Amino acid sequence: MALDTNRIRKFLKEFDFKNLFVEELGWNYCSNQIEVVLDGSSFILSGVAEKHGMVSFTYSPFPNGQIPDYAIRRKIEKQAAKSVHEHIIIYADSAKTAQIWQWVKREAGKPTACREHPYHINQPGDSLIQKLQSIAFSLEEESLTIVEVAGRAKSAFDVEKVTKKFYDRFKNEHASFLKFIEGIPDDELHRWYASV
Repeated sequence: MALDTNRIRKFLKEFDFKNLFVEELGWNYCSNQIEVVLDGSSFILSGVAEKHGMVSFTYSPFPNGQIPDYAIRRKIEKQAAKSVHEHIIIYADSAKTAQIWQWVKREAGKPTACREHPYHINQPGDSLIQKLQSIAFSLEEESLTIVEVAGRAKSAFDVEKVTKKFYDRFKNEHASFLKFIEGIPDDELHRWYASV
């Protein structure tokens, strides 16, 4: 599905997550709210959009306008998972200069692994936009299940999988390229030249 990256970039810079998800990524409107209570303090997660059971939430900043630190974000996410198992939480500061996109990898028999992607309005946001393209849906994909939607989120946010895929492909391309290079008698130099 071809996306309008300029519109996505505009929505990111304007912190307009509803239009980003609904208008550009093909998700559905969602107005769920989850109240998370930690150490006597109440935090509200507001639903932005949902796709077949997976919900994206925004988190209002601390009273001081800041994004909570990593330890508190993890606690908030664990509480949210009790209400909505598969989700993305977008933390934003009140000055609307920074965002942290949080997704948690869940696999049976393994501990959860938190994946976060920071974004600042002074950045072009290309790496985040690339991830968002993986969780964009067309009208033809309306029959997807929560498992398929969560799988797309995993392919977008799970850096380990992307890194392993990159290096596996790099290794194969490197081996193929080695066969085409001629005239370098030293094996080590030959491998180095192929890497370059």
